[in-house]
Amino acid sequence: MRQITHATTLRGEPQSVFALLSHVPNFVDLCDHVEDIEELGDDRYRWTIRAAGFTLHFEVEVCASEPPAYFAWRSLSGIENRGSYRLYPAEPGHTRVEFELEYRLRNLLLEAAVRRATQSLVEHVSAQLMARVQARLDADLV
Repeated sequence: MRQITHATTLRGEPQSVFALLSHVPNFVDLCDHVEDIEELGDDRYRWTIRAAGFTLHFEVEVCASEPPAYFAWRSLSGIENRGSYRLYPAEPGHTRVEFELEYRLRNLLLEAAVRRATQSLVEHVSAQLMARVQARLDADLV
């Protein structure tokens, strides 16, 4: 599996950051590439994303949720992937967020097309996600 990691520090307490990141439907508003997330029940979700010119579908389940420190998922169908967010208290009123994603694409043509763009795409999406989480955290303080 290919692995991508990204880390950042946000202004906000771990509980507030965790609440935003662990509510899976939020990702439709937090990431431009996420077109739809359908709740299937039992901590399972069907995602539709658009990336590198492709529309991709996959189902995931939340496999760990330990507020406010750790949130993880794994795919059940579609794109094979698993990922997590680890949250750590940082300087007062801040939270360090470490994101890790592992994935495998079974379609060789898709793999070749996506491989070149994936690292920068995921870094862009993660940066966008964290910026939007920060904006929501800031709005809650007003």
